[in-house]
Amino acid sequence: MSFSIIVLLVLSGVVVGFINTLSAGGTVISIALYLAMGIPAQSANAINRIGVLIQNGFSAAIFYPKHLINYKHVLLYSLPLMLGSFVGAMMAVKIDEKIFNICFVIVLLIMIVFMFAKRKEHKQAEQPLTLKHYFICFPFFLLAGFYGGFVQTGTGFLLIAILGSLLGYNLLQTTAAKNTFMMFYTIIAMIVFLIRGEVELKYWIYGLIHSLGAIIGAYIAAKYAIKKGNQFVRWVIVCVIILTAMNLLGVIDLKIILKNLIN
Repeated sequence: MSFSIIVLLVLSGVVVGFINTLSAGGTVISIALYLAMGIPAQSANAINRIGVLIQNGFSAAIFYPKHLINYKHVLLYSLPLMLGSFVGAMMAVKIDEKIFNICFVIVLLIMIVFMFAKRKEHKQAEQPLTLKHYFICFPFFLLAGFYGGFVQTGTGFLLIAILGSLLGYNLLQTTAAKNTFMMFYTIIAMIVFLIRGEVELKYWIYGLIHSLGAIIGAYIAAKYAIKKGNQFVRWVIVCVIILTAMNLLGVIDLKIILKNLIN
C-alpha cells in the first residue's frame, strides 16, 4: 500500500466521518473509494462497517455529556434494530443496482420535504416510552436494522426520519441518537461478516486506516453540531442528500472522480 493511498484513505475518512455524524450517506464515498481501489464489492460492503462503527462510537461519546441522548430509548429500540441488522447481514447479496438507486433517490427527495415541512410546526415533544408506542415503532427500527445490515449506505437517513417523526426528537437530539443507534447495530453486522470470514485480512486494513480519518471527521462534526445547533445540522443534511441523489442519478460519478485521484 503506497503512501498516497494511505493519505487518500485518511482524508476521505475525515470527510465521511463529518458527513455521517451530522447526516448520512457518507459511506457512498467510502464504497466508491474502495471499488476504485479494486476491492471487490462484497469486501467493500464489509470493511465499510469499520469506519461506521468507530466514528459513530466516537461521536456518541462526545454527545454523551451534553445529555442529548435518551438511553432508555436507545437500549430498548436497539433490540429490533440489532435483530434486523443480523438478518440483513446474513442475507447480504447483490440486488439490482438501478432499482436500488431509483428507490434511494425517492427516499432522499422525501427526506428533503420532511426536513423543511417538519420545522414549520411547533416544537414537538419527545414521545413517552409506552408499551403501545414501542410496538408501533418496533417494525420501523427492525426494517432500518435490516437495511443497515444488508447495504449500510443511507441507513442514517431512515433513522433520521424515524427519530424525528416517531420519537419526536429535534435535529440535534436526532444527530446524537442516530450515531448511538448506528454504533449498536453495526456491531452485530461486523460480527456476522467476521464470522463468515469471506473478506481477506488485507482489506480490513484499508478499513482501519480509513477509520482514523473518520474519527477526526466525527470529532469536528459533533463539536460543530453542539455549537451551531439545529439549523447547521439541517443544511448539512440537505446538501448531502442533494449530492447523494446526483451521484445515484449519474449526474456526478464519485467512483470515477476517486479513481482519477488515485491514478
